[in-house]
Amino acid sequence: MDKNKVQDTKQKLIDSAIEVFSEKGFDGARVDEIAARANINKAMLYYYFNSKEKLFEELIKQYKEDVKNLKNSLLKDIDLDNDKDIDKLFAGMYDFMYEKKDILRIIMIESLKSTSQDVTIFSSLLPSVDLKLSNLKDKGVEVEDTTSVMINSFFYMLLPAAGFIILGDRWMDFYGFDKKEAKKKFLESYKEIRKNFIHKKVNKEK
Repeated sequence: MDKNKVQDTKQKLIDSAIEVFSEKGFDGARVDEIAARANINKAMLYYYFNSKEKLFEELIKQYKEDVKNLKNSLLKDIDLDNDKDIDKLFAGMYDFMYEKKDILRIIMIESLKSTSQDVTIFSSLLPSVDLKLSNLKDKGVEVEDTTSVMINSFFYMLLPAAGFIILGDRWMDFYGFDKKEAKKKFLESYKEIRKNFIHKKVNKEK
């Protein structure tokens, strides 16, 4: 069997699953609909992934790999004292999260379930923690309070951006805001808050 064709078929099923999981959640998603949207026989879905659970695991695995690649690209030659580098970091993070907003919605929904044991939302942190710790280490600074750094990175960096990306369109529609302008203002405020924190943290630890 042609490897390219196999990979193409699997990717179509993964992309279709992302759509359906995003709209209906994992529990509400049906294999028949996933296969139908991909225009692929349901038997092929079971052939490649065995079950809906395995398909879900594969799309999360792919997402984590994308996050890893993002970290490697964004963390390269980043200087926390350089505002242009910080702007580049935020732009890269936001663009990535927007591109992956359907997967972010899936992760948020599944993580909020009281019975969920999934920790993807925690293990898929964007570069904030790695960035701060690696840059401070390069400056010869020993970071003792990693808990505060991780709290800040997750609850003040990842979640606000994810929330705006996931809910922003509906929020702007509800209040009748211009989406282009609202996004611009959000990013301006977000970057300013983050810059202030980063500079304060770096200067304090020096």
